[in-house]
Amino acid sequence: MIGSGLTMLGWSKAEAHSAVIRTKDGALEGVSTAVPGVTAWLGIPYAEPPVGPLRWRPPQPVRAWKGVRRADHFGHSPYAPSSLSGDTDSAFTPADMSEDCLTLNVWAPPRRGTLRPVMVWIYGGAFIMGSSADPHYNGAALAAEDVVVVSLNYRVGILGSFAHPELARESPQGVSGNYGLMDQIAALRWVRDNIEAFGGDPDNVTIFGQSAGAFSVAYHLVMPQSRGLFHRAIAQSGAPLGRPDSEILLGRLPEMQQAGAAFGRRIGHPDLAGLRSLPPEILIREYGFSWQFYPVIDGFLVPEHPFRMLAAGNCARVPVMAGHNHDEGSLFPPIGNGTAAGLGKAVHQIYGNEAGRVLSLMQAEPGATPTTMGRDVFGDLVFNWNSIVLAMMMARVSTSYAYRFDYRYALPAVWGAKNATAAPPGYAFHGAEIGFVFKTQPIWSERQHEQEDLMRRMSGYWLNFARNGNPNGAGLPQWPRYTPGQRQLFRLDERPPVLVPIENYERLALLGKAMENRVLEQG
Repeated sequence: MIGSGLTMLGWSKAEAHSAVIRTKDGALEGVSTAVPGVTAWLGIPYAEPPVGPLRWRPPQPVRAWKGVRRADHFGHSPYAPSSLSGDTDSAFTPADMSEDCLTLNVWAPPRRGTLRPVMVWIYGGAFIMGSSADPHYNGAALAAEDVVVVSLNYRVGILGSFAHPELARESPQGVSGNYGLMDQIAALRWVRDNIEAFGGDPDNVTIFGQSAGAFSVAYHLVMPQSRGLFHRAIAQSGAPLGRPDSEILLGRLPEMQQAGAAFGRRIGHPDLAGLRSLPPEILIREYGFSWQFYPVIDGFLVPEHPFRMLAAGNCARVPVMAGHNHDEGSLFPPIGNGTAAGLGKAVHQIYGNEAGRVLSLMQAEPGATPTTMGRDVFGDLVFNWNSIVLAMMMARVSTSYAYRFDYRYALPAVWGAKNATAAPPGYAFHGAEIGFVFKTQPIWSERQHEQEDLMRRMSGYWLNFARNGNPNGAGLPQWPRYTPGQRQLFRLDERPPVLVPIENYERLALLGKAMENRVLEQG
């Protein structure tokens, strides 16, 4: 039986008190939450709505307002393809979606004399969906632990990453794409300029994110425009590292601009004016669930491949936590479509001359099938290998902590799904750790003690890291920092935390070899 793990985190119907905060753009009236002492300010605009002529342009400063603006509900969520398909089993799908989506949210305890650490959350969703209104990301419980929590919306999908030759021609830098990353930078600048009004310390900001949010965190580590806007970073399942000439969720500008021009021709609007005139619903429907446009190496915002920048130490040298979940691929369609022939072809494309050895290693796993192996390949390629390598590379230039989340009873996977047990039972699936970090995990009555204890430990590690760059603190088992050559990860589940060897190390090392990236072998 699943209990109501979010009961204490909802909004109080009876607003016993509210708080008026004055930002540089105007006054905001917050709303009480059901967590005693925590106030939320929701739907705060940090940039002008990116609509009309501002579609596919860098975010513009928000215009100041007069009077007191009520900040008692989330802003519009970014458009996502699921909003048009009606599929609410595939992802959290808020009802209120709009191109006018550049808002953020703040949760804070009462102000005091000293400023508090700030934690800024960046959601995932493969850069094609996501929303700060997702109940997983309610920041009230974390804020009750003496921090200020911020979550932000950013443009996703074709509205967030579209590239086109005409866009490059109108750009002073001659680039296009990366608008969602620009949004994130604008939100971090808003935090720098305004968070002190909420009791937060602008000189003690931790960015943390999962999946595409973790990729985003890694981008911020190397993007020059992000320098100085944060002081610690946590990447949960992902980073844009790998083959130097291409990457998962990382593209090259010429090819992506050509794809943008082809997209315009396909839908009958080859020129930029025509594309900007289209209702966003048409663009979203035509684009669909596609990874055709995503962050790109543009020579400006992302100057070089992140791997090369990290290897050269050309990055923010801040403390980092990075990790992945044990069964990252379990929620995704298997590479190779679940057939032996399809798997063999895909593995040869990915691993080249090492494909035979990789297939042998996977076939030796108990219960291996083309479906399970295809999901393992997906998890390794997109999440596992990248997360481990990020922790290893950052350990060379700063302090790094590496983890693996193994807890296998974190249902449900999807908020508001028609079938609340849609996640595979017995898997530490992609995103399963989020509720334990935010303390929003629904509780199984038969597993109440272990789940509450895991929430306490994980949120404690994340909070301590946000406070001082070290996850360790009173009442928590010691988490050793990652040292080069160690090849061990800190296991987090219902058991006592402990360092464990990297699982499937040979398989992951062969992936690195195929990607011409030997960091994992070096440790």
